[in-house]
Amino acid sequence: MRKDAPPKKRRQPKETKHKVVVLSKKSDSEHTPPDPAPQARKKRRREPAPASGEPEARSPEAVAEARARRKRRRVVVPLANEPDADPPLSVAKARARRKHQPVVVPLSKAPEAVPIGSATAIRPREKRRRFLGWSFVLCVLLPIIIGTVYFTSIATDRYAATAGFAVRGVNAGSAIDGIGALTGLASAGSTTSDSYIILKYLKSRDIVERLQADMDLRTAFSAPAIDPLSRMGTDLSIEDVVRYWDGMLRTSFDSNSGIVNLEVQAYSAEHAEQIATLVLHYTDELVNTLSVSARQDSVRFAETEVERAEERLRAALQDIRDFREQESSINPAATAQLDIELVGGLESRLIDLRARIASIEGSLDDNAPSLLALRRQAEALEEQIAARAAEISGDTESEGPEVAAMTGLLATYEALEVEKTFAQQVYQSALTSLEQARAEADRQQRYLAVFTLPAKPEDAVYPKRAQSVLMLIAIVISIWGIGALIVYSVRDHLT
Repeated sequence: MRKDAPPKKRRQPKETKHKVVVLSKKSDSEHTPPDPAPQARKKRRREPAPASGEPEARSPEAVAEARARRKRRRVVVPLANEPDADPPLSVAKARARRKHQPVVVPLSKAPEAVPIGSATAIRPREKRRRFLGWSFVLCVLLPIIIGTVYFTSIATDRYAATAGFAVRGVNAGSAIDGIGALTGLASAGSTTSDSYIILKYLKSRDIVERLQADMDLRTAFSAPAIDPLSRMGTDLSIEDVVRYWDGMLRTSFDSNSGIVNLEVQAYSAEHAEQIATLVLHYTDELVNTLSVSARQDSVRFAETEVERAEERLRAALQDIRDFREQESSINPAATAQLDIELVGGLESRLIDLRARIASIEGSLDDNAPSLLALRRQAEALEEQIAARAAEISGDTESEGPEVAAMTGLLATYEALEVEKTFAQQVYQSALTSLEQARAEADRQQRYLAVFTLPAKPEDAVYPKRAQSVLMLIAIVISIWGIGALIVYSVRDHLT
């Protein structure tokens, strides 16, 4: 080319749509014609360069080859429906050389446009909106309509009978449980624990069985006039009946004042009043039973101690009785005292005789009758004193029948007397403890103070239709909103 010639303005090539097709080596040799570009470049290198002053002569084949090279260098434009653009052709070729020599094949015609009204033309956002709308209709509107129709037209009226009472004790101080009011725990001797026992009893199986025996509870709650959703089945087990009863009874307890309020629901005013009256009667019996049980627990130990002391005293008295029968002595101590006094009297008489004998021995002969008589009297007294002394000391070698030692009898009798005295003292102490336990049990006695008696209701207070519908709307919308948020969060996380 000439240096003074103005440079030609390079034309912008028209954009064409291409697609990259990756073929294996075997498919390239079989289906793809060889690229003539490398052979043309070698031929052009062998041709001599034109002179500096002469313009370059270009054949139509060279012009076509140059255009083809420019087309291959262009960036492959993505299709209209593809989300991302392909890399440039040079980068694609470099990648393709490492992966089975890709070939860029120009499209013969543009892809067909999808009709706007077809199902494939709906955008993902529109699909989400339709899904959200249908879910709102099925999960929100439909339940609200069904619930509104049920509460306003189908639900059976329920009557409520109420009663109020409190558990009180004879001792005014025991009714105030300061520790339980501060900590929320009921002490063993307070009426608060009895109130919690009553609350558990009101929803127990025992009261359901008593109601069934007294008024046929199943028939009252399974009448045909009751709507199917509220009616109790006739073939339910006792556990299911207890759960149904739990839904028909409402209780509340104020720990500060000790007041218990109960509300019994039924499908007729007569049944509501009857059930509430029976429940209050059963509660009164339970409180009396608890009071008697607590009283018996308080005096049981004291009564046991009294019985034990009484048995001990009886055994001591029986031992004394057996001893008296065996020894033929009512009171060995008194007998010993009499023997001692008798011995003392005999010794006094012996001393007098010996004094007289000593006084007349100097004036009379030894064979004088009076002196001999006095001496014989003194010897008789000595023998009696020796016999009595032997009997008291237990010397059985003396003449006559064997006589038990008075000292041994006296020791045995004194031991029996000590045991009897101690048993009497223990028995008296046990009786005193029993009286104190009974007085304490009387102070801890419980009774039911009823301040609201059940009455026959005139109007049905349940179901609360407007409140139930509003609550249903709030619950359904909340559940639907939370579910929609969870679904969209999971979808965004996965995509």
